[in-house]
Amino acid sequence: MRPGLAVGVLLVAFLIVAAMEAPAAEAPKRIRPEQYQARIVAPRKGRILAVHFWATWCEPCREELPDLVAGAAPFQSRDLAVVLVSLDTKRTAADDVAKFLSSAKIPFVSFLMKTHDPRLFFRAVDPDWPGTIPLTIVYGRDSKMTAKLSGRQSREAVEAALRSAIGAGTAR
Repeated sequence: MRPGLAVGVLLVAFLIVAAMEAPAAEAPKRIRPEQYQARIVAPRKGRILAVHFWATWCEPCREELPDLVAGAAPFQSRDLAVVLVSLDTKRTAADDVAKFLSSAKIPFVSFLMKTHDPRLFFRAVDPDWPGTIPLTIVYGRDSKMTAKLSGRQSREAVEAALRSAIGAGTAR
C-alpha cells in the first residue's frame, strides 16, 4: 500500500471512530442511606463538595445538569468534587442514568439511591429535606454543609455557592 493511501485510510478510520456515539458512562454505584456520609462526604474531606440530587424523569434536573457542569468548571478538581446522586427507581435504574449522563457529557461520579423507602435516604442526607429535586448541597472543606440549592439553579447560582464555600475554606 502506498504511504499516501495508508494515511488516507487511517484518516477515514479515525473519522468513523470519532463520529460513533460515545460509550455509556460508567454505571452509577448504588448507595444505601446509611452509607451516604461514609461513601460520599467523608472521603472528600479537605475539598469543597457539591452533591447534586436528581433523576432522569425530572425535567428541571435534566435541564440543570449542564449548568452544574458550567458552574463547577472554573474550579480545579483538587479544590472541588462534584458527585451526583440519582433518585431513579429500579425500573429506570443504572443503565438509563449512565446513558443520559454519557449523552449529556456529564463528567461527574454518580451514585444511585438504593432503599425501599426514599424518606430514609432523605433523612440520612438532611433531616429537613422533604425529598424535592433538584437539590444541590455544598459542603465546605470540613465536610459541613455550607449551602443548599433547592430547585432549578443557574450556572451563576451554582458558581456563586461554590465560590463562597471555597472562600470560606481559605479564610481559616
